[in-house]
Amino acid sequence: MQKLGRNDLCHCGSGNKYKKCCLSKDEAGNITRIAASPEAHVGPMNLSILIHNTLPWKNELYKMEAIYMVDSLNDFTAEEISIAIQLWNDFSNDEEPGIKKAGVYPAAIEYWLSQLHGRDVTRSSLAEKYNVSAGTITQRSTQLMTYALEKIAEMKNFGVTQPPVAIAPSRLGMEKELLSFGALLEDQDFETFEEANAFINNQLNAPKPKKARKSPSAKGKAQDILYAAWDEPSATKRTQMAKQALELYPNSVDAYNILAETDARTLKEAAKYYEQGMLAGEREISAEFFKENKGHFWGITSTRPYMRAKLGYAHSCSQMGKDNEAILHYTDLLELNPNDNQCVREMLSLSYLETEQWKEASSLHKKFQEDTGAGLSFDRVLAEYGLNGITAKLTKLLNAAISRNKHLPQYLNGKKAIPRDIPDFVGFGDDDEAIVYADSHIHLWKNAPELIALLKNQKN
Repeated sequence: MQKLGRNDLCHCGSGNKYKKCCLSKDEAGNITRIAASPEAHVGPMNLSILIHNTLPWKNELYKMEAIYMVDSLNDFTAEEISIAIQLWNDFSNDEEPGIKKAGVYPAAIEYWLSQLHGRDVTRSSLAEKYNVSAGTITQRSTQLMTYALEKIAEMKNFGVTQPPVAIAPSRLGMEKELLSFGALLEDQDFETFEEANAFINNQLNAPKPKKARKSPSAKGKAQDILYAAWDEPSATKRTQMAKQALELYPNSVDAYNILAETDARTLKEAAKYYEQGMLAGEREISAEFFKENKGHFWGITSTRPYMRAKLGYAHSCSQMGKDNEAILHYTDLLELNPNDNQCVREMLSLSYLETEQWKEASSLHKKFQEDTGAGLSFDRVLAEYGLNGITAKLTKLLNAAISRNKHLPQYLNGKKAIPRDIPDFVGFGDDDEAIVYADSHIHLWKNAPELIALLKNQKN
């Protein structure tokens, strides 16, 4: 076997050369891709190699799901299954979905694959096959479709028209692409997934029209200004652009989100801006829309400014010691988006611990039991201690937490001082992750001297 070459076609199936597509992402993740030999074909053995040797998995459970899919998709060709497995690999690594029942995502994948290849299959038949509900299949297949659209937009950004000079990634560039796709699809009436897919590809590959498009509305103009503002390096210029957007369209939610970052001089002022943004979002989104789309909000691109404002307000409340107010908004966010793309669970967990709501914290941790990051792992210890004191279960949880981040105990037990400058970015299990967690949680651990003593007795 040999490494995939820079000028070889990319493994993801985009049709672009590897150097124009996934190379930079693989280099960042320290991933080496293996090229197929000319005579290679996709068969059962190749699918096994694909799963076990070629594709990187963030979680062993995701790999097991892939194996389950291969075993279940026996009505499809190996080539078709290969496409499904690679989609699942990208999706699971990027979105890190929770898995409570093994058949949910395989059922959604089979439904997606059936629609893609024109197979006659119903959600009810798949629900019976995988022992899941038809409604769940609808939700998860929609989730996969949304993700697939994001990948298509990403492929466009890596196309041959990409300028030779490197461009810094846009904070909300992908969201803008998705909003454009939504506008394109809004007036279409597709009967099949295949029709929708063909339409999108035609739109991506079609030359730009020579005629000027219809002038955008005041709301659209304001949103364009705000997308540009997010990437503007000057805080002063961002503030001006946000205020300009508000003049054009008073309910521009992201304008308030930007002002909370750039114009607020105090935490109280930032909270006020976020609150104004949240209220503007609620004026824009009808009660009926909230009711119909509860549980899928993040997948609807137009709701994201509102979700950002609500999270900003909740976090500001928490920082000001108004944890009960913050909890109301954190729990609302999780109801609107149970997949928790905004990592609300960690902030909600901290608010529960701050207010000594041990049962609520423990219930939250159980809901996100697939989250094995250091933050929730050490929070589980605090919740168990609050409920039951030092127990055998607590010791087990503590050992599991330490295995997630071996650096953290040294900050919590005082062996290492928390630095003045807190890192902006963290990795899994690294020293930066330990510093960020200790900075926000050290007071909770100091209030439990028995836990500190137990930490000092652990080998780390």
